[in-house]
Amino acid sequence: MQRFQSLLSRGLWASMALAVICLAQAATANAADMRILRIVNDEPISSYDVSARVNFVSVTSRSALTEQARQKVGEQVLETLIDEQLQLQEASRLGIKVADDEIQAAVARIETNNGMAQGQLMQLLTSRNVDANTLVNQIRSTLAWRKAVQRRLQSQVTISEDDIDAYLQGLREKGGTEYLLGEIFVAANQPEDLPRAARVARELASQLRGGSAFPELARQFSQAPTASTGGDTGWVRAEQLDRALADAVKLLQPGQVTPPLEVSDGYYILALRDLRQYGTDGQKETVLDIRRVFLRYPSGAGNQQKRNILIRANRLRQNLRSCKAIEDWAANAGDPRQGTLGEVRLTDLPEPLRPFISKLKAGEKTPVLRLPDGALVLMLCGKRTRSLGLPSREDVQVNLVQREADILARRYLRELRQNAIIQSFEDQS
Repeated sequence: MQRFQSLLSRGLWASMALAVICLAQAATANAADMRILRIVNDEPISSYDVSARVNFVSVTSRSALTEQARQKVGEQVLETLIDEQLQLQEASRLGIKVADDEIQAAVARIETNNGMAQGQLMQLLTSRNVDANTLVNQIRSTLAWRKAVQRRLQSQVTISEDDIDAYLQGLREKGGTEYLLGEIFVAANQPEDLPRAARVARELASQLRGGSAFPELARQFSQAPTASTGGDTGWVRAEQLDRALADAVKLLQPGQVTPPLEVSDGYYILALRDLRQYGTDGQKETVLDIRRVFLRYPSGAGNQQKRNILIRANRLRQNLRSCKAIEDWAANAGDPRQGTLGEVRLTDLPEPLRPFISKLKAGEKTPVLRLPDGALVLMLCGKRTRSLGLPSREDVQVNLVQREADILARRYLRELRQNAIIQSFEDQS
């Protein structure tokens, strides 16, 4: 039971922390815009609800939305709000409640994660004229749905010792590759919904190409059960995926994202966060030997001062042509680690740096990378493969439970959709 609770809440509060700080910078929707767009089992969803959530999304995705983009993502926001309404209704049917103190505890945890004093978050939202209900409603539906799915998990998901043995034996005999993925799923609940799902998926792919953060888009738009954790699937093997998804994932390098991939009931966008390979002697892991040149901006540096530092970093990049040269320079500059990061895995590095590092060969350098606090150049000095053995039985169990839980939660929501009476605004005229 405790493992199920931990699994379902994985990353929940961390995933909301950035969204709240960003939301405080967004404009609220026009309160006068209160047209009813859908009625879900006698409960309305208004144009105000959609507009408020789109504003939320526009900021948390870290990219401004054009009017055309707002219209496209608004289609998916409406579908997400329908899902949340169904989840809350199902929780109510089961007698599941989310108490005010649970909401308050969630808000308090978000404040703690962002270094804010108690009560500061709501004060901030109020001072920016932000409708805090957008956040509160999302927290409430997430908590309620987690409890509902958890109740089903207890009776319907069982991973036996034989299941774990079979998984480990497969690794011993065949080896293979496991993938750590992020997923965004845009559902087409009926065949006629596929064109809409395709439009939304293409717009999300465009937002990703424009620099939007994958986890933030997954949290707001994905209709997969992994949405609350930013689309994190955990480690999976190719044979656990739909054939079309598996074929696409095999072509990716860590840090890359697929185009929208059609399946029978919607579209997926997958991001490869990492991969690990197994031989018959266990997991094989690649570690990187990296050196760095980092020039920090002085406190209060102006644009010209920052530009001069970037120019200096570019000169150093051209002149420091070996790992030893970078070490000597760093030692003279007072770096106690002499410019070395040691042996690190690609996933140990900040996510924005990974695409630059993954393309390097030994002896090659990144371009000058502009960070908020300075200029950075990284050189790959070498890489090697080491064996870490097979995963623990507990890790295998967690991954197998996660996959089964995701399948169950998705089927559960599909059943609610099929049994619901969902009327459009036109049906009410």
